[in-house]
Amino acid sequence: MTMLAKQTLSRISLVAALALCLLLGDGLRNGASSASAQDVHVSGPLAGAPAVKELRLWRDMRLHVEPFFAFTIGDEYARSLIVGGEVRFHFLDWFGIGGWGGYSVAQLDTNLSKEIQAKGVTDDANRLNLPSRENFAQQVGRINWWSGVEVHFVPFRGKLAMFQKVFFDADLDFFVGAAFVGVEERANTEIRRDSLTTPQYCVPLGAADPGMGQRDVGCAGENAMAGTNSQLDRSTRTVIAPSFGVAFSAFFNEFLGIALRWRGIPFKYNTGGTDSSQQGTPGHNQIDSGDRLKQFNNMFSFGLIFVLPPKIKTTN
Repeated sequence: MTMLAKQTLSRISLVAALALCLLLGDGLRNGASSASAQDVHVSGPLAGAPAVKELRLWRDMRLHVEPFFAFTIGDEYARSLIVGGEVRFHFLDWFGIGGWGGYSVAQLDTNLSKEIQAKGVTDDANRLNLPSRENFAQQVGRINWWSGVEVHFVPFRGKLAMFQKVFFDADLDFFVGAAFVGVEERANTEIRRDSLTTPQYCVPLGAADPGMGQRDVGCAGENAMAGTNSQLDRSTRTVIAPSFGVAFSAFFNEFLGIALRWRGIPFKYNTGGTDSSQQGTPGHNQIDSGDRLKQFNNMFSFGLIFVLPPKIKTTN
């Protein structure tokens, strides 16, 4: 009896739920039909007026020229200070294309880099990674120049006020594209030792032994006859990577504005100039492309926008 009662209650509950769903669905359908059948009539001076009148088109068929100053964020060992420029042309007020480029004019050591220069371990076990504490800032990876092409979308815009006295138009600019980056890293090298009683020395990766008198003993350029310094020898390459970001733009008159921009560019490079991939593994005593680790490189910039032609267009 108990089992039959439970089954009966379950069936009744299911039927009641289905009936409720049908009633709600019919009510929503009828409500939607009645709502769609209603017309909103506007009377007075706003009758027949468009939703927006005399909308200022800051970007439509206009060229934006933007010199900027930028700095990188979240760097491990060195932060880049960048001076550059950007040019964008907008076919519509919400869509455009552009190109940008910049050059790293200075490098600032991070606190981690300063700690390594002061307290880094330079014994034989760590000889390849840190031949000399004093020169660590010269062995880290750096980004010398940046450039890219991007597509811009501007879905949000409005008017803002500061202290109810200064009013300006503002928008959010989302962009995505490809970046070309000039990377400088510590050159590929390997450390060798003939026996436990002879000192360690470094040579370019895969190179022949230059001989006893010309070896880079200690890997720090201490031998003037070696003609090489493993810690300071550099290599350069160009990296192609995706780029994306967002900018807040504010316009104070018809041809002048400012932009606060964040841009992310993920790619791999050897930030510390160390054997980071297999550090400490027996038989692996070299720095090569396998030591490049993925980095989420990003920068923040402040730019001054000049708009051409200087005369703005408005909608009817």
